[in-house]
Amino acid sequence: MIIDPRGFADDEVIQWADRMTGELGFFSDPSQGSDFNYERLEDPTEWQSWAEGVFGGTDPLGQDVPDPRDYDNWKEWAERMFATSNFTG
Repeated sequence: MIIDPRGFADDEVIQWADRMTGELGFFSDPSQGSDFNYERLEDPTEWQSWAEGVFGGTDPLGQDVPDPRDYDNWKEWAERMFATSNFTG
């Protein structure tokens, strides 16, 4: 499940990322033999690197996640991902 970022302030990227990390077990790939490990975002200025590590490439449902490097603001990226992704299965 993608956490709707609209309920978070612009400076709450770490809080949003923490919530997302908690939900990412949903995206684990059983064919890999174990869950992926997702690192906690510690520095808000590193949100793009965190987003690349978590959402890089095509997700398990075959949907392309927006490239975080195309966005200057984490919330714009997260809102775009939320609006364009259907992770219901």
